Amino acid sequence: MVIQIEKNIRAEHQSAILEKLKSVGFKAVEVNTQTARYIIGLGKTAVDIRSIGHLKGIRDIHRVTDEFKLVSRKWRVEDTEIDLGDEVKINRQSLSIMAGPCSIESEAQIRTVITHLQANGIRIFRGGVFKPRSSPYAFRGLGIEGLKLFSVLCREAGTCVAQTRDVRDN
Repeated sequence: MVIQIEKNIRAEHQSAILEKLKSVGFKAVEVNTQTARYIIGLGKTAVDIRSIGHLKGIRDIHRVTDEFKLVSRKWRVEDTEIDLGDEVKINRQSLSIMAGPCSIESEAQIRTVITHLQANGIRIFRGGVFKPRSSPYAFRGLGIEGLKLFSVLCREAGTCVAQTRDVRDN
């Protein structure tokens, strides 16, 4: 459900809304826009919105049946666009391909992949610098030094945006 709350809602009223959502098995996500404040209620059970809508501090409330409420076309005014820099954008108007090795192992490998991606018009280079192997404590890849090298070589090439993933953060 989408709950629009008053801009200057009192803390105790907002807490009451959050507690009510929790009591009916919903997770609350707070969203602030330039023009309004919302609480998005995420849950799988059917709830009568009248049981929540009467609470103080609520300006408006809507039931949303879409499974992915925060990205539903019913609630998004504009298309999402992700600007990666270097005039590379991921959006609805273009096909974006991201490619690269599972694990970055050497400078020669990075240069070979950049050349291949450029030849095929691919502007987004991705690669792992800390790739787990059979043991959660054994990693392959060049680590932090690989990340730095990866970024420098992509910038030198001038046609690709470097994106990496450090699996240790997951």
